[in-house]
Amino acid sequence: MAASPHWPYRVPRKVWIPVLIGIAIVAFMVVPGCAVYVAGQRVPTYAISADTEDFAITNDIAALHYYGVGGWGVKWRGEYLIMAPYFSNHGFLGMFGKNGPDLAAIHEGVRNTPFSDAGLILVGHGHVDHAADIPAYAAAGLRPKQAGMIANETTLNMLAKIMPPNESFRCAESPLGNDEPTKDCTLRGFRVTPLASQHAPNVKVLGMEFTISKGTVDEPQPQLPARPVDYRLGNTWAYLIDLLDENDEIVLRIHYMDAVAGSEHSNISASLLQQHKVDIHIACVPGFHYVEDYPEWVMDQGQTGYVLMGHWEDFFQPRDDRLKPVTLVLGESKLNTFARRIESGKSKDARHISPLNKSDDDCPVDAEVCGPRGDSWALPIPGETYHFGVRAGL
Repeated sequence: MAASPHWPYRVPRKVWIPVLIGIAIVAFMVVPGCAVYVAGQRVPTYAISADTEDFAITNDIAALHYYGVGGWGVKWRGEYLIMAPYFSNHGFLGMFGKNGPDLAAIHEGVRNTPFSDAGLILVGHGHVDHAADIPAYAAAGLRPKQAGMIANETTLNMLAKIMPPNESFRCAESPLGNDEPTKDCTLRGFRVTPLASQHAPNVKVLGMEFTISKGTVDEPQPQLPARPVDYRLGNTWAYLIDLLDENDEIVLRIHYMDAVAGSEHSNISASLLQQHKVDIHIACVPGFHYVEDYPEWVMDQGQTGYVLMGHWEDFFQPRDDRLKPVTLVLGESKLNTFARRIESGKSKDARHISPLNKSDDDCPVDAEVCGPRGDSWALPIPGETYHFGVRAGL
């Protein structure tokens, strides 16, 4: 029998490379996790439950709570601000099916935190791990009329079904000039400044870069995205979050990034830094090795005092599974490298600041309640809360 003219068939690289990446991710997901050590300290095995006492603080203390992935909460002077927590963890294959938010996981993830009191939501970009759980926030106790949201136009358009244009839940403020603000979003005791930024590639293979779900959504959508992978990136923003005293003076400055970017594509203007240095940088660790100078540029430019190494754990597995770094992108070696680069990149003019509640007495070795930490950094575990003082001597 004559050979088929269509054989052998050469599969294009643009097809087989993503397929191999997917196979590798699935293979890694079924391999049991091993203990991970950062700066010689073992990363706790599992996420922990929040403690209501962590939020019973005075007006001289700010509480920063790590929900996991890119999600954080900041309690300050009786108000609460959140950075779009994500708990549903759809898994790699689940990204391509019709999957909505996991209400049970969201309820468990926000339990014992002031989530239902949040007055402002910040979203850095529109990917699934930052925006896909927002439609279920109301079911978790956060009502749309209680909170404003600062997000890019793509995110607002994807979530238009739950955000009628005249409701307080729909807010935007643009650092880029092409996302028109619909209204001003403010929260007593906070000043939020969006900053133009960028999203580093999710994966680099054989010199080729891959960023999932790129693109924008330019018109309000009548329905929410059906699949997790349908949540589009849009423009990427970072944020300065200033905590203000009763005279509206800055007493603590937080710089938040939920995606890696080098100084070429993300920076803090000199005029902003003349107001106040960066006290705390909330970092996105995965992909830092894909850009040249992160986190060093944040440490140097912002004269940053302390770094919380966020978004490090694998969100392609259920939240109650054993903690491990993001598959294929991070590992023990890279986490240690990031921590060392924080220490070596710290400016001599940086303010000395550290958590008030992370002494050896608070966090004994192997207590499973605190992530690893150094003089200028900490690797938080989901459910962990940090207290920072705003007065000299705290």
